[in-house]
Amino acid sequence: MLRINACLGIQGATYNERYVPGGYFDKIEFERLLEIVSEIDDVTGYFVYYPGHPLIDNPEKLKRKLADYNSKVSDIGAETWADRKWKYGTLTAKDKNIRKEAIKIIKNTMDLAVELDAHSVLVWPAHDGMDYAFQADFSGAWDYLIESLEEIGEYNSEVKVAVEYKQKDPRAKSYIEDMAKLMLIIKSLNVDNIGAALDLGHSFFAAERPAESLALLDRNNKLYQIHLNDNYRDADPDLLFGTINFWDILEFFYWLGKIDYTGWMHTDFTSPRDDRIKMFKLAIKFIRDFEKMAEKLNKHSDIIDKNLKNHNFVDNMTLIRELLFK
Repeated sequence: MLRINACLGIQGATYNERYVPGGYFDKIEFERLLEIVSEIDDVTGYFVYYPGHPLIDNPEKLKRKLADYNSKVSDIGAETWADRKWKYGTLTAKDKNIRKEAIKIIKNTMDLAVELDAHSVLVWPAHDGMDYAFQADFSGAWDYLIESLEEIGEYNSEVKVAVEYKQKDPRAKSYIEDMAKLMLIIKSLNVDNIGAALDLGHSFFAAERPAESLALLDRNNKLYQIHLNDNYRDADPDLLFGTINFWDILEFFYWLGKIDYTGWMHTDFTSPRDDRIKMFKLAIKFIRDFEKMAEKLNKHSDIIDKNLKNHNFVDNMTLIRELLFK
């Protein structure tokens, strides 16, 4: 059964935006969110971040607090995006001191990952990109990026570091905008512990087939995290998982069922106008629904895979329809 986590920055957020800077809700405090989540049987982990997460500077106390609610740290993120000092990038910043500061935060996060027994560390280079033509030194940026990631990987080879790619936002274009670019970067490194966070919405936004991205990352043993949300492929509003791209998500879960994924499923969506906790519970139901549907399909994987090899779409969809809807 897939492991599902919660996150204070997602389920407990106010969902502020530039149109409503104060957000649409009051923040749910950490302890209250733990109480709420503890009543949901399928949520067994908690995504935390450094710096700024409650109790993050006292990892033993944080572990005990989560244990009190039958939970544990799933993964931990290095927060290097919510400060104006990062506006020209982090791992690709021309300013050496900015790069050093970002790398130091990530290294500290790796240390915490060990103390908290986290599965992996998330690195999202949010501001590493450009907005205009003739603005970016592409060769220099990639040199800094490779150099920074190698230093991070070498710091502790036992800690998995998941890099999250995204087409754009907050920059108009990101350096690491799709899975292919991320894999090229990973293949360029002389370390083995740098992998990928596959965000379903980012994959849709990049005009990818998420199932293909998953298969290629798994082929290279670089799938460290999965983030679940949905969108219309034209932006990344982090809509409720499972509500829009049904067939692509089903295919994604079919392929997920064929691999040995040991990480967590991150419930990475926003809910600015609907009840946050009801939406969270619905997302979990959708995760289990897709998991069950994929299990049905995987019982017939010999037929489905034979049809895939022969590009036999009609017979596959006929079989899938019979298995799921009759």
